[in-house]
Amino acid sequence: MSRANRSCSLAAVLLVTILVALAQSLPSISATPLEASSRSSSSGSRQLARRASNPQFEPLPNAVDFFNPLERGGSMLTIIPGPTTVGLGEPVNVIVSGRSSKSVLEPVGFLLYVTSINFGISCLGQANGTLQQTNLGDGRGARIQGTGDGTNGVMRFNYYSPYVGTCKETFQGGNHFRWWVQNGTEANSSAIFLAASRELPLATNHMIDTDGYNRGRDELVGNATGMTEWEGNRYNTTVTWIPAGLLLNATSEGINHPDVALPGQPTQDGRVAVLTVTQLAGSAANAALRGTTPGVEASLLVAAVASLVALAMALQ
Repeated sequence: MSRANRSCSLAAVLLVTILVALAQSLPSISATPLEASSRSSSSGSRQLARRASNPQFEPLPNAVDFFNPLERGGSMLTIIPGPTTVGLGEPVNVIVSGRSSKSVLEPVGFLLYVTSINFGISCLGQANGTLQQTNLGDGRGARIQGTGDGTNGVMRFNYYSPYVGTCKETFQGGNHFRWWVQNGTEANSSAIFLAASRELPLATNHMIDTDGYNRGRDELVGNATGMTEWEGNRYNTTVTWIPAGLLLNATSEGINHPDVALPGQPTQDGRVAVLTVTQLAGSAANAALRGTTPGVEASLLVAAVASLVALAMALQ
């Protein structure tokens, strides 16, 4: 074996060791894909579900579903950075109601919940896409997706595979959504607004799939409704639909990628799904204690991959 081959083999073994160690230590809310849910499939098990005695599972005092952004100078379309997308956006087509359990409306609890419906933070904790904004009319103006620097603001379908599933979505395409919390001083509902869509593989620069805005919303709702579970955190989710013309219009006007519409149809049908999520058991607080710095492991993982790529290039 040549010196170059031995170096590559050693680097590969080292990388695999790092990956295995990190995978074993990653918390469920870390910047790696989140594991598949365990669903209760029988009607009997659903009837037996009881909410645990925990005030965090109750709705907020004086809770409302959400405040209409359109009545407060906001929008139900995202803001996409770049000179070619001025005036265009993607539909915000799902809302997690402010009447949901308080635990679900906090960032850690929300990430646990979306794990139970088979979504996770983007591959290696990177946004892997544009950092979009939206204005929810709550007095905060336009703000970036997710929390912090926005890298946790893109949640991708994990293909039922822990730790590697959202990487598969990044390369293969599929369902994903961006999210924002309506919590400004002028309209603090704590509702979480989602822009869901289906996208094509990375090779297409993640173009939106045919009828991708409607399909992405409907698939997300299908995953979410009913009973879901992740690491002892159990949820029941119901959906109500807001028809076209109230929050979104059935139109292609102002929509990014209007060409994805079905023949003779608008790009979006204008319907918005409102999910009410009730947590039945578990504790978001306990999960948070398992990983107070979830970005560290992902940063190490990125560094390891980058080091191996650099070594491979140097040995060519």
